Amino acid sequence: MTGEKGADTVERILAGKENGLLIPWVVLLEIYYVTKRTRGEKEADRRFVLIKELPASILWQMEEPDVLASARIKAQFRISLADCIIAATALRQDAILVHKDPEYEFLSGTVKLHSLLS
Repeated sequence: MTGEKGADTVERILAGKENGLLIPWVVLLEIYYVTKRTRGEKEADRRFVLIKELPASILWQMEEPDVLASARIKAQFRISLADCIIAATALRQDAILVHKDPEYEFLSGTVKLHSLLS
Protein backbone atom coordinates (compact mmCIF):
# COMPACT_ATOMS: atom_id res chain seq x y z
CA MET A 1 0.00 0.00 0.00
CA THR A 2 2.90 2.35 0.60
CA GLY A 3 5.38 1.10 -1.99
CA GLU A 4 7.74 -0.32 0.58
CA LYS A 5 10.38 -2.99 -0.09
CA GLY A 6 8.78 -6.17 -1.41
CA ALA A 7 5.69 -4.41 -2.78
CA ASP A 8 6.44 -5.64 -6.31
CA THR A 9 6.57 -9.24 -5.09
CA VAL A 10 3.27 -8.83 -3.23
CA GLU A 11 1.70 -7.36 -6.37
CA ARG A 12 2.82 -10.39 -8.41
CA ILE A 13 1.40 -12.74 -5.78
CA LEU A 14 -1.92 -10.88 -5.72
CA ALA A 15 -2.09 -10.94 -9.53
CA GLY A 16 -2.00 -14.75 -9.42
CA LYS A 17 -5.64 -15.06 -8.31
CA GLU A 18 -5.57 -18.82 -8.79
CA ASN A 19 -2.99 -19.17 -6.01
CA GLY A 20 -5.58 -19.58 -3.27
CA LEU A 21 -4.53 -16.58 -1.22
CA LEU A 22 -5.52 -16.61 2.45
CA ILE A 23 -5.63 -13.73 4.91
CA PRO A 24 -6.26 -14.55 8.58
CA TRP A 25 -8.51 -12.07 10.41
CA VAL A 26 -5.66 -11.03 12.68
CA VAL A 27 -3.83 -9.50 9.69
CA LEU A 28 -6.71 -7.09 9.19
CA LEU A 29 -6.76 -6.33 12.90
CA GLU A 30 -3.03 -5.50 12.90
CA ILE A 31 -3.17 -3.41 9.75
CA TYR A 32 -6.16 -1.48 11.08
CA TYR A 33 -4.78 -0.60 14.51
CA VAL A 34 -1.27 0.23 13.26
CA THR A 35 -2.70 2.41 10.50
CA LYS A 36 -5.11 4.14 12.88
CA ARG A 37 -2.25 4.95 15.24
CA THR A 38 0.05 6.25 12.52
CA ARG A 39 -2.28 7.70 9.87
CA GLY A 40 -5.71 8.05 11.43
CA GLU A 41 -9.04 6.28 11.35
CA LYS A 42 -10.03 7.36 7.84
CA GLU A 43 -6.89 5.75 6.36
CA ALA A 44 -7.37 2.66 8.54
CA ASP A 45 -10.92 2.30 7.22
CA ARG A 46 -9.70 2.76 3.63
CA ARG A 47 -7.02 0.09 3.99
CA PHE A 48 -9.45 -2.32 5.64
CA VAL A 49 -11.79 -2.01 2.65
CA LEU A 50 -8.92 -2.40 0.16
CA ILE A 51 -7.76 -5.60 1.82
CA LYS A 52 -11.27 -7.01 1.80
CA GLU A 53 -11.39 -6.35 -1.97
CA LEU A 54 -8.23 -8.38 -2.66
CA PRO A 55 -8.53 -11.65 -4.59
CA ALA A 56 -8.08 -13.61 -1.37
CA SER A 57 -10.11 -15.59 1.12
CA ILE A 58 -10.32 -13.90 4.49
CA LEU A 59 -10.39 -16.42 7.31
CA TRP A 60 -12.71 -14.76 9.83
CA GLN A 61 -12.80 -17.61 12.34
CA MET A 62 -10.46 -19.93 14.18
CA GLU A 63 -11.40 -23.52 14.83
CA GLU A 64 -10.10 -25.53 17.78
CA PRO A 65 -7.20 -27.11 15.82
CA ASP A 66 -6.10 -23.62 14.75
CA VAL A 67 -6.20 -22.38 18.35
CA LEU A 68 -4.12 -25.35 19.48
CA ALA A 69 -1.60 -24.92 16.66
CA SER A 70 -1.26 -21.23 17.56
CA ALA A 71 -0.79 -22.08 21.23
CA ARG A 72 1.88 -24.67 20.44
CA ILE A 73 3.79 -22.18 18.32
CA LYS A 74 3.47 -19.51 21.02
CA ALA A 75 4.76 -21.94 23.65
CA GLN A 76 7.76 -22.93 21.54
CA PHE A 77 8.80 -19.60 20.02
CA ARG A 78 9.14 -16.06 21.36
CA ILE A 79 6.87 -14.32 18.86
CA SER A 80 3.75 -12.21 19.22
CA LEU A 81 0.31 -13.74 19.60
CA ALA A 82 -0.84 -12.30 16.26
CA ASP A 83 2.23 -13.75 14.53
CA CYS A 84 1.50 -17.14 16.12
CA ILE A 85 -2.03 -17.08 14.71
CA ILE A 86 -0.74 -16.11 11.26
CA ALA A 87 1.97 -18.78 11.35
CA ALA A 88 -0.43 -21.47 12.57
CA THR A 89 -2.82 -20.59 9.75
CA ALA A 90 -0.02 -21.01 7.20
CA LEU A 91 1.04 -24.28 8.81
CA ARG A 92 -2.46 -25.76 8.98
CA GLN A 93 -3.36 -24.62 5.45
CA ASP A 94 -0.01 -25.88 4.09
CA ALA A 95 0.51 -22.36 2.76
CA ILE A 96 3.56 -20.16 2.31
CA LEU A 97 3.74 -17.29 4.79
CA VAL A 98 4.83 -14.18 2.88
CA HIS A 99 6.29 -11.67 5.33
CA LYS A 100 8.73 -8.88 6.05
CA ASP A 101 9.04 -9.55 9.77
CA PRO A 102 12.38 -11.00 10.94
CA GLU A 103 10.52 -12.51 13.89
CA TYR A 104 9.14 -15.20 11.56
CA GLU A 105 12.61 -16.51 10.74
CA PHE A 106 12.53 -18.36 14.08
CA LEU A 107 9.87 -20.55 12.45
CA SER A 108 12.07 -21.62 9.54
CA GLY A 109 11.71 -25.37 9.23
CA THR A 110 8.31 -25.30 10.95
CA VAL A 111 6.37 -23.09 8.54
CA LYS A 112 6.98 -22.46 4.83
CA LEU A 113 8.30 -18.90 4.60
CA HIS A 114 8.90 -16.35 1.85
CA SER A 115 10.71 -13.32 3.21
CA LEU A 116 10.38 -9.95 1.52
CA LEU A 117 13.42 -8.70 3.46
CA SER A 118 16.06 -10.04 1.10
